[in-house]
Amino acid sequence: MGRSKNILFIDADKSQLESLDNELTAMKKRWAIQFASTAEEAMDLLRTYPFDVIASDFCVEGFKDYELLEEIKSRQPGSIRFIISETINSENCLEFMNYAHQFVTKPYVGTELVSKIKKSLRLKNIFLNERAAKGVASIEDLPSLPDLYLTLEKELRKEDVVISDIGKLIGEDMGMTAGLLKLVNSPFFGLYSKVTKPEQAATLLGLDNLKGLVLGIHLFNSTKEVNIDFSIAELGRHCQYTALMARAIVKAEGGSNELAEHTFLAGFMHDIGKLVLATSYTDEYSTILSIVRDANIPIQEAEKDILGFTHAEVGAYLLAIWGFDEDVIEAIYCHHEPQRLGSTDLSPAVAVHVANSFDHELRVKNSDYAPHLLAADWLEQNDFGPKLPEWLQICAELMEDVTEE
Repeated sequence: MGRSKNILFIDADKSQLESLDNELTAMKKRWAIQFASTAEEAMDLLRTYPFDVIASDFCVEGFKDYELLEEIKSRQPGSIRFIISETINSENCLEFMNYAHQFVTKPYVGTELVSKIKKSLRLKNIFLNERAAKGVASIEDLPSLPDLYLTLEKELRKEDVVISDIGKLIGEDMGMTAGLLKLVNSPFFGLYSKVTKPEQAATLLGLDNLKGLVLGIHLFNSTKEVNIDFSIAELGRHCQYTALMARAIVKAEGGSNELAEHTFLAGFMHDIGKLVLATSYTDEYSTILSIVRDANIPIQEAEKDILGFTHAEVGAYLLAIWGFDEDVIEAIYCHHEPQRLGSTDLSPAVAVHVANSFDHELRVKNSDYAPHLLAADWLEQNDFGPKLPEWLQICAELMEDVTEE
């Protein structure tokens, strides 16, 4: 086993720390846990130990304004930083991204916090990717979370979620309803009858997918009127086809429904970083696209040259902050480079990488762009090579049923 993880909790409310101490008893076999309730205690610990995770209240007596958060960031750059606050939630968390990677709203329970810490530790490489962090922090107008997304987030936390109620919520948004119905009626789903109600769509798409699809459709719709040097509609089609082909690959390999749902969502969201970068760095992104066309190089290479970070990194970082599942985030992060994966099992990341390449191969949209090559050596080394012809045939047959808009 690896070393114990060092975790620090800072909160001026001593009773909260005492309660947390009791709730975390089981984790003390795996974590070295420290607590601080004053500025002096916090600074002493920050100077003494390297921490893997630091969870701090927004302000502690003895520090002015953001001083504590600045100290944590400066003294512990290798730590994953949490803000615990009554005033920070999923609606305004992006305002504080310069200081933290994760956010917990008070009051909270220890099990919720433990779950978030475990998840963050598994995503450490993404959270501590300085290029992505700087890129996201430098964006002045980050995409807002739609009201429907926030409502769904609250509903899906309930123990007794009723899918018909979720469908009714979606049905109140005509644009979202149209987008979801269009998706579920795609030939890829192979349905024998047309789905006409959002309740049916919610059932077929799965609850895990709904929140992400609502966010994705919102982002695509909200950027339609922005002057970008590429087709938003075509990017939307590419993401949809990649999602559906990746899902088909997982299904063909006997993957579970949950794995198939996560794969579908990862495929649908895999290029969301392009929307964010193209709308936030309009001039730079026009230059990037010109370089891609003129030099015939992959877009992620041009992004890294001009901006210092890629759409894959930015997209994964944002979805990590928004609390999406690890395998979805990992798939977005690795969709050009599966070599970054910690596992060699069939995963959403592998399926999305392959489906992304297949869509570009089966539907040549712009011959001026460099091909999206498969990581052939990595796929071969991990025994996926022999599967590729079969997967390509499955995807090609699916594409035959697709009618271009």
